[in-house]
Amino acid sequence: MSVLAAYIEEALASLWRNRLRSALSLLGTIIGIASTIAVLGLSQAGSRGLEASLGNADSVGWVVFVDRSSDNPLAATLYYRDVARFVARSNGAIASAYAGYFGRPFPVNVGGKTHYPQLHGTDKGDDAMVTLEGRKLDHNDVLASANVAMISKEARKILFPHEDPVGRSISVGNARLRIVGVFDATGSLLSSAVGDAIYVPYTTMHRIAPGPIDGIFFYAAPGTTSAQVSAAASAALKSIHGPHAKYTIQDQAKSLGIFSHVLGGIGIGITLIGGIALCVAGIGIMNIMLVSVNERTREIGIRKSIGASSGDISLQFLIEATILSAIGGAIGTIFGVAIVLALQGSIVHFVGSAPVPWALVLSIAAFFTIGIGIGFGAYPAIRAGKLDPVVALRS
Repeated sequence: MSVLAAYIEEALASLWRNRLRSALSLLGTIIGIASTIAVLGLSQAGSRGLEASLGNADSVGWVVFVDRSSDNPLAATLYYRDVARFVARSNGAIASAYAGYFGRPFPVNVGGKTHYPQLHGTDKGDDAMVTLEGRKLDHNDVLASANVAMISKEARKILFPHEDPVGRSISVGNARLRIVGVFDATGSLLSSAVGDAIYVPYTTMHRIAPGPIDGIFFYAAPGTTSAQVSAAASAALKSIHGPHAKYTIQDQAKSLGIFSHVLGGIGIGITLIGGIALCVAGIGIMNIMLVSVNERTREIGIRKSIGASSGDISLQFLIEATILSAIGGAIGTIFGVAIVLALQGSIVHFVGSAPVPWALVLSIAAFFTIGIGIGFGAYPAIRAGKLDPVVALRS
């Protein structure tokens, strides 16, 4: 058996002899590592999920809506006819746009029963939607102003709890719509699909609700900067409704990017707090090891009297501290990973995907675990190695 293996075996035996004390000293490390992994893993998953969504500009784009804080918001009311003029007057900065209907409670009749889900108008099935049954809305549905609709899984539970809704018809206002698909609102932070909802082509929505629209969704032309798009959109709106009409123009990619950075910053901040907790746990390990050195002073004297060097004694106690920290880190890692896996689904629901960088998270956890053992075990180990064998034997 090698010397290192003998030291490890002796360290484990010592920890087992004082298992209650060892278990109590492990709690700080377990809590610190578990919280660090959970917070770091979830924050990184959320940030990377948002970054992945932002990488697809077609799923985000821009939106403009009336500034209700202006003196005369009615003067800025948007209509369906404004969409084509908005694109035409943007001097090529805007590639495409469509009328935005952000969700309105609308009477839907099925089998003689009336329900009021949120009715949305869109240009296609949102990329963040997960189709559970049937298909998404497509460009042909928009061009044909087709009487078709997609319903959320929540709406399906209410309208068709015991049957397949695909192919069935529902009455929405004065229109008769055929259901072509059922979707889940996964990634609802990046789409407006929330809860009990029905999606129809925006051209169909215009027939159902021909009044003012809620806003205009639009996509920038390739090669244009954010400042150019914002200026072109503002100029186009002023040319349509005059200089006194006020609107809010929002780059959704920029807004979500800011949110992603804030989320990452919060995660780093909380991780640092977890690091402080780990330092406290390290102090606990150091105290336990100092107590162990005092209790085993005579043993240290005997070992030195039969030839053990100061380095051998220090190494033994350093290994013991590192093993104690490693056990706590391993248990904390299990709990931390379990927390991440349990809550990862909630993040997926909001951002569409939440890849956890396990290599990064577990590497940081391992670094902290070993670092605590070596860093806080060094002083007790050095103190044990410096004990005078004569003084130690007399204790």
